Amino acid sequence: MNISEMSERTGLSRNTLSALQNNTGKGIQFDTMDAICKLLDITPCELFTYADINASIFSHPNKNQIRKNEEFGYLETVNYSSFYELEIFYNESRITFQGLLNTSQYPDHSYIVFSVKVKSILEKIPLIFRQEIYNSIIECAINELNNSYDLPTKIDKKSLGIKFLEDDYITNEIREFIKQQDGELDEFLEK
Repeated sequence: MNISEMSERTGLSRNTLSALQNNTGKGIQFDTMDAICKLLDITPCELFTYADINASIFSHPNKNQIRKNEEFGYLETVNYSSFYELEIFYNESRITFQGLLNTSQYPDHSYIVFSVKVKSILEKIPLIFRQEIYNSIIECAINELNNSYDLPTKIDKKSLGIKFLEDDYITNEIREFIKQQDGELDEFLEK
């Protein structure tokens, strides 16, 4: 059932239903909840999902950063400008994983890359919470690139995304990145 059909069948405005669907509303009116529950023949506890979730993102910038070559006037990019370690507490589980901020195509596109295995783990988290985690990761990368480096072009959400690549490839890329950091991240080689 789409928003238009639900609006027609409940008498609720499309704006109200859209705000609920996109999680942009400040709350839900009892009349709204009642109308939706009656239409779907469910109880309020079946309408809502609660998850005890908390995410921490730790960024470790590359010693070899993106920089402008003053002599020739072009940008010298690196494949990976940061190593990310994420720790997610979901209900009573602790999920940790690692990724890299790929800036080899800066400023057109940059990606935070993780293994496919990470994607399958994250897919167990309800979509609304998973999307919040992705948004937090992207926001962290944008802040890092725009505030930590002296770059001529600022990036925004349109030029940054998340990709999931083959497990062995990402594991090897992370290992190589860590080795290039002159011992500063050696603790992660043991993981």
